[in-house]
Amino acid sequence: MPEGSFDVIDADDTASVDDFIRELEAKEKDLHITADLRIEVADFGADFAVVPDFVKEDLASSAPTAPLNNLRSLPPSTTKIRNFELENEVAALKVRVMELKAERQDMQEKSDRRLKDFENFKYRVDRERRGSFIDQISKLAGQILPVLDNLDRALDAAGMTGDDKSAEYRQFYNGIVLVNQQVNEVFANMGVQPIASVGEIFDPNFHEAVATEISTDTVPNTISEELLRGYRIGNKVIRHSMVKVTIAPIPEKTPSPPFEPEDETSSPSDIE
Repeated sequence: MPEGSFDVIDADDTASVDDFIRELEAKEKDLHITADLRIEVADFGADFAVVPDFVKEDLASSAPTAPLNNLRSLPPSTTKIRNFELENEVAALKVRVMELKAERQDMQEKSDRRLKDFENFKYRVDRERRGSFIDQISKLAGQILPVLDNLDRALDAAGMTGDDKSAEYRQFYNGIVLVNQQVNEVFANMGVQPIASVGEIFDPNFHEAVATEISTDTVPNTISEELLRGYRIGNKVIRHSMVKVTIAPIPEKTPSPPFEPEDETSSPSDIE
């Protein structure tokens, strides 16, 4: 083949090269020559020089050759350009992956923030709903409490009349007791509970002291009597209990002995 670049080769020369390659491939198939073919040559030593030339040519031509497909391989410059393009594509894909990861993290943070906001909203709505419900029950119980107080007073007054009562009076009295029990059951179902007072330590959050009495048998600030029962719903006080609280007795002051001034005429020897 003449020296020079492949650019000067015309179409006829290219066709002749392709025909030549096809002929070589056909010969290889006929001769069953593969890349794994190995030819062992005996060591002729010094007598190798006398081997005929045609034998040397046959041995040289029978050596394994590179695959013919390499003739059609791309030139080194084209391979470098292709590698550079692939590297750029890989770098662009890495940048895209990083962008997608950042977007995914941003979306996850927004989703978590929205979930927390929704949980806070539900908690706030539930708290407001329960607060409104408790306020309504407190108002209703506050309006019914005077009726319950009058029933309690009526029962206390009826219990002080003695045992000699007629059958009609006892029936009327039992009816009032039944009504009182029903009102208390309604309060209990609504969550309204009476405030414990007698025997408890005075607590200004639930009790209101309207009287005091001196007592040596109980601890000071102990409630000894309930004058008006109080009620609460949960931690919300509907009405404070009016109670009487015990106090410790005030110790009596003992009179101090009168002050006697010392005699100015006395001497130290007289004092001894």
